[in-house]
Amino acid sequence: MLQLAIRCQPRVPLDPDELEGWLELEVKDLRAQAPHATVRLSRLTQGRPDAHLDIGWLIELELDPDEPLLAGDRLPQALRDMRLLGLQPTLLTPTPPTAHTNGQAA
Repeated sequence: MLQLAIRCQPRVPLDPDELEGWLELEVKDLRAQAPHATVRLSRLTQGRPDAHLDIGWLIELELDPDEPLLAGDRLPQALRDMRLLGLQPTLLTPTPPTAHTNGQAA
């Protein structure tokens, strides 16, 4: 299984609930296009003594390497749409094993 994550941070002052609603629809569409994959959406918050600050969202994907979702344009389209809505998406991918790590987690 291939694991990817997209960290989304708001760049413009929009209602977080509106952005989250759009992200929920996007995740639902990604799940429909990759029914054997795992796609999760989490809201990221930072706790403070007086409040919790919303700092963005994390979309986690666990896909088979042969998944059509990876070969097509769907993920690049999702990233583009996130940027157009005022989010700053960051695609997080695993680093390939090196001679120093020998495939083991550091």
